[in-house]
Amino acid sequence: MVRKMNMLKGVLPALVTPMDKEGNIKTELAEALIDLYIKQQADGLYMLGWTGEGAYLSKEKRMLWTKAVLAAAKNRLPVLVHVGYNSNLDDSVELAAHAAGHGAYAVSSVGISRNSSLNDNVSYFKRISEAAPGIPFYIYWVDGGRTLTGGNEIHPAEILEAMKAVPTFAGIKFTDTNFYVLERFKKHAPELNILTGVEEVALCAQLMGADGNIGALQAVTCYHYKRMRKSMEEGDYGQARNLQYKANEVAEAYRRADIGNMPGIKFLLKRIYGIDAGYCAPSGPFANREVSGEGADYLEKVFRDNILVP
Repeated sequence: MVRKMNMLKGVLPALVTPMDKEGNIKTELAEALIDLYIKQQADGLYMLGWTGEGAYLSKEKRMLWTKAVLAAAKNRLPVLVHVGYNSNLDDSVELAAHAAGHGAYAVSSVGISRNSSLNDNVSYFKRISEAAPGIPFYIYWVDGGRTLTGGNEIHPAEILEAMKAVPTFAGIKFTDTNFYVLERFKKHAPELNILTGVEEVALCAQLMGADGNIGALQAVTCYHYKRMRKSMEEGDYGQARNLQYKANEVAEAYRRADIGNMPGIKFLLKRIYGIDAGYCAPSGPFANREVSGEGADYLEKVFRDNILVP
């Protein structure tokens, strides 16, 4: 049974974690980031997943940033807090209780690992759910769901049956391009809140029944994606497709070897919106990467040539 709740819909940017060069969290930027997404008409935020670099931050730093964001977002935007990536599963449980205690809309987690069974993951998700009993739990679906099943394929109906043991299970952050699987989830559990996480095909996901989308690109293009969804809802498919294509120009640009998506996003937050989100995590794949020179000029031009900004 999927927990009934007010279903989130629309565009939910994946929130960056602003840091200085040493990896200290710039908590003072929480208010400015929330203000930005309110202006961009965001429908919520997802924090401390890939874009938030949660895998490369200590439990204490994750708590510090979570507390700052939830205080800034209170009564303004729903915030989903990712609590996974931990080799010590007790840390996930502690992070979930902390997020719930500070006003998170929901908590979420990836599976334990590709070596963990479905039973292992359900038991883990149940512990998170019990630590945050008053708010929804979302699976962070990656790798075609294989992190949930020991590397094996599985039918959505089997996962839904197993997840009946998790009392607050309400949705999936579906970072996948297999929209047949998305549709099967919706067939077997229409009340399941599915928010897709591959921003380059968000339009396709919307057509196949996704309720909304979460993505790194939306961290700097939220309003653009809002316009895209509205065009789709109004039946102006040509305009919606054009806006998706334009967003994908930026996605391609910041994937250049000398830029990188996370440094690119933090660069655009500073150059376009005046929010200096600083550096990427010192232990992460983009440590000490700065976007400068020709790469900076190129990325800014691609953005300004393609993205709608209110």
